[in-house]
Amino acid sequence: MSDLLLVCRLTLICVLAVAGLAKLRDRSRFATALGDLTSVPAAARPALAVLVPAAELLAAGLLAVPRTLTAGLAVAAALCAAFSVVAVTTMRRRSPAGCPCFGSRTTVPMGPWHVARNAALTVLALLGGVIALTQGATAPYDAPALVLAVAVAGYLTTLAVFTDDLALFFSAARTGQR
Repeated sequence: MSDLLLVCRLTLICVLAVAGLAKLRDRSRFATALGDLTSVPAAARPALAVLVPAAELLAAGLLAVPRTLTAGLAVAAALCAAFSVVAVTTMRRRSPAGCPCFGSRTTVPMGPWHVARNAALTVLALLGGVIALTQGATAPYDAPALVLAVAVAGYLTTLAVFTDDLALFFSAARTGQR
Protein backbone atom coordinates (compact mmCIF):
# COMPACT_ATOMS: atom_id res chain seq x y z
CA MET A 1 0.00 0.00 0.00
CA SER A 2 2.90 2.37 0.57
CA ASP A 3 3.66 2.08 -3.16
CA LEU A 4 0.10 3.17 -3.98
CA LEU A 5 0.45 6.08 -1.56
CA LEU A 6 3.63 7.09 -3.36
CA VAL A 7 1.82 7.03 -6.72
CA CYS A 8 -0.99 9.19 -5.30
CA ARG A 9 1.49 11.57 -3.74
CA LEU A 10 3.79 11.95 -6.76
CA THR A 11 0.89 12.37 -9.18
CA LEU A 12 -0.74 15.06 -7.08
CA ILE A 13 2.54 16.89 -6.50
CA CYS A 14 3.27 17.01 -10.22
CA VAL A 15 -0.25 17.91 -11.36
CA LEU A 16 -0.73 20.62 -8.75
CA ALA A 17 2.73 22.10 -9.31
CA VAL A 18 2.28 22.22 -13.09
CA ALA A 19 -1.21 23.74 -12.72
CA GLY A 20 -0.12 26.31 -10.15
CA LEU A 21 2.95 27.40 -12.09
CA ALA A 22 1.02 27.61 -15.37
CA LYS A 23 -1.62 29.84 -13.78
CA LEU A 24 0.99 32.08 -12.15
CA ARG A 25 2.89 32.38 -15.43
CA ASP A 26 -0.09 34.15 -16.98
CA ARG A 27 -2.21 35.48 -14.13
CA SER A 28 -4.13 37.97 -16.25
CA ARG A 29 -5.23 35.27 -18.67
CA PHE A 30 -6.24 33.04 -15.78
CA ALA A 31 -8.18 35.92 -14.19
CA THR A 32 -10.05 36.44 -17.48
CA ALA A 33 -10.79 32.72 -17.70
CA LEU A 34 -12.23 32.80 -14.17
CA GLY A 35 -14.85 35.26 -15.41
CA ASP A 36 -15.77 32.89 -18.24
CA LEU A 37 -16.09 29.88 -15.93
CA THR A 38 -17.97 31.26 -12.97
CA SER A 39 -19.86 34.27 -11.78
CA VAL A 40 -16.83 35.62 -9.95
CA PRO A 41 -17.01 39.42 -9.67
CA ALA A 42 -14.41 41.19 -11.77
CA ALA A 43 -12.88 42.82 -8.69
CA ALA A 44 -12.16 39.39 -7.13
CA ARG A 45 -10.52 37.84 -10.19
CA PRO A 46 -7.02 39.29 -9.71
CA ALA A 47 -6.90 38.01 -6.13
CA LEU A 48 -8.18 34.58 -7.14
CA ALA A 49 -5.66 34.49 -9.97
CA VAL A 50 -2.99 34.49 -7.24
CA LEU A 51 -4.79 32.56 -4.49
CA VAL A 52 -5.81 29.52 -6.57
CA PRO A 53 -2.31 28.78 -7.88
CA ALA A 54 -0.84 29.57 -4.46
CA ALA A 55 -3.17 26.97 -2.93
CA GLU A 56 -2.13 24.45 -5.59
CA LEU A 57 1.55 25.09 -4.91
CA LEU A 58 0.95 24.97 -1.16
CA ALA A 59 -0.72 21.57 -1.51
CA ALA A 60 2.17 20.30 -3.66
CA GLY A 61 4.65 21.50 -1.04
CA LEU A 62 2.71 19.90 1.81
CA LEU A 63 2.57 16.63 -0.14
CA ALA A 64 6.34 16.65 -0.58
CA VAL A 65 7.05 16.63 3.15
CA PRO A 66 6.21 13.42 5.08
CA ARG A 67 5.18 15.30 8.25
CA THR A 68 2.60 17.38 6.32
CA LEU A 69 1.46 14.68 3.90
CA THR A 70 -2.03 14.22 5.34
CA ALA A 71 -2.62 17.98 5.35
CA GLY A 72 -1.43 18.12 1.75
CA LEU A 73 -3.78 15.29 0.79
CA ALA A 74 -6.67 17.11 2.48
CA VAL A 75 -5.90 20.38 0.66
CA ALA A 76 -5.46 18.52 -2.64
CA ALA A 77 -8.78 16.70 -2.18
CA ALA A 78 -10.58 19.96 -1.40
CA LEU A 79 -9.04 21.74 -4.40
CA CYS A 80 -9.76 18.92 -6.83
CA ALA A 81 -13.32 18.56 -5.55
CA ALA A 82 -13.82 22.32 -5.98
CA PHE A 83 -12.44 22.11 -9.51
CA SER A 84 -14.92 19.30 -10.21
CA VAL A 85 -17.77 21.52 -9.03
CA VAL A 86 -16.58 24.34 -11.31
CA ALA A 87 -16.41 21.93 -14.27
CA VAL A 88 -19.90 20.54 -13.63
CA THR A 89 -21.36 24.02 -13.11
CA THR A 90 -19.75 25.27 -16.32
CA MET A 91 -21.07 22.29 -18.26
CA ARG A 92 -24.59 22.68 -16.85
CA ARG A 93 -24.62 26.32 -17.92
CA ARG A 94 -23.63 25.10 -21.40
CA SER A 95 -20.86 27.66 -21.35
CA PRO A 96 -18.28 27.49 -24.15
CA ALA A 97 -15.59 28.46 -21.61
CA GLY A 98 -12.33 26.55 -21.86
CA CYS A 99 -10.42 25.12 -18.97
CA PRO A 100 -7.68 27.37 -17.59
CA CYS A 101 -6.38 24.43 -15.57
CA PHE A 102 -2.90 24.24 -17.04
CA GLY A 103 -2.39 27.65 -18.52
CA SER A 104 -5.33 28.31 -20.86
CA ARG A 105 -3.63 26.85 -23.89
CA THR A 106 -6.68 25.43 -25.65
CA THR A 107 -10.24 26.48 -26.32
CA VAL A 108 -11.91 23.14 -25.59
CA PRO A 109 -15.12 23.83 -23.68
CA MET A 110 -15.31 22.42 -20.18
CA GLY A 111 -16.81 18.96 -20.45
CA PRO A 112 -16.94 15.40 -19.15
CA TRP A 113 -13.20 14.95 -19.64
CA HIS A 114 -12.52 17.74 -17.16
CA VAL A 115 -15.01 16.40 -14.65
CA ALA A 116 -13.51 12.91 -14.93
CA ARG A 117 -9.97 14.23 -14.51
CA ASN A 118 -10.83 16.30 -11.44
CA ALA A 119 -12.88 13.49 -9.94
CA ALA A 120 -9.99 11.05 -10.47
CA LEU A 121 -7.56 13.45 -8.82
CA THR A 122 -9.98 13.87 -5.90
CA VAL A 123 -10.15 10.08 -5.54
CA LEU A 124 -6.34 9.86 -5.60
CA ALA A 125 -6.13 12.42 -2.80
CA LEU A 126 -8.79 10.66 -0.73
CA LEU A 127 -7.24 7.24 -1.33
CA GLY A 128 -3.84 8.60 -0.35
CA GLY A 129 -5.36 10.08 2.79
CA VAL A 130 -6.95 6.78 3.80
CA ILE A 131 -3.66 4.94 3.27
CA ALA A 132 -1.64 7.58 5.13
CA LEU A 133 -4.04 7.62 8.08
CA THR A 134 -4.35 3.84 8.38
CA GLN A 135 -0.81 2.74 7.55
CA GLY A 136 1.38 5.77 8.09
CA ALA A 137 2.96 8.24 5.75
CA THR A 138 6.51 6.92 5.67
CA ALA A 139 7.83 3.59 4.50
CA PRO A 140 11.04 2.44 2.89
CA TYR A 141 10.84 1.91 -0.86
CA ASP A 142 12.85 -0.60 -2.81
CA ALA A 143 14.25 0.48 -6.19
CA PRO A 144 11.80 -1.43 -8.44
CA ALA A 145 8.78 -0.11 -6.53
CA LEU A 146 10.12 3.42 -6.68
CA VAL A 147 10.75 3.20 -10.43
CA LEU A 148 7.27 1.80 -11.03
CA ALA A 149 5.63 4.46 -8.84
CA VAL A 150 7.48 7.24 -10.68
CA ALA A 151 6.48 5.76 -14.06
CA VAL A 152 2.81 5.42 -13.11
CA ALA A 153 2.73 8.91 -11.59
CA GLY A 154 4.37 10.30 -14.75
CA TYR A 155 1.74 8.62 -16.90
CA LEU A 156 -1.15 9.88 -14.76
CA THR A 157 0.33 13.38 -14.66
CA THR A 158 0.63 13.43 -18.44
CA LEU A 159 -3.01 12.36 -18.81
CA ALA A 160 -4.13 15.05 -16.38
CA VAL A 161 -2.08 17.84 -17.92
CA PHE A 162 -3.10 16.99 -21.49
CA THR A 163 -6.81 16.44 -20.84
CA ASP A 164 -7.71 19.36 -23.10
CA ASP A 165 -5.64 17.94 -25.93
CA LEU A 166 -7.26 14.53 -25.54
CA ALA A 167 -10.73 16.08 -25.45
CA LEU A 168 -9.93 18.09 -28.58
CA PHE A 169 -8.55 15.02 -30.37
CA PHE A 170 -11.53 12.83 -29.56
CA SER A 171 -14.09 15.54 -30.33
CA ALA A 172 -12.41 16.11 -33.71
CA ALA A 173 -12.32 12.37 -34.38
CA ARG A 174 -16.02 12.07 -33.51
CA THR A 175 -16.98 14.87 -35.89
CA GLY A 176 -14.62 13.68 -38.61
CA GLN A 177 -12.27 16.69 -38.46
CA ARG A 178 -8.61 15.77 -38.11
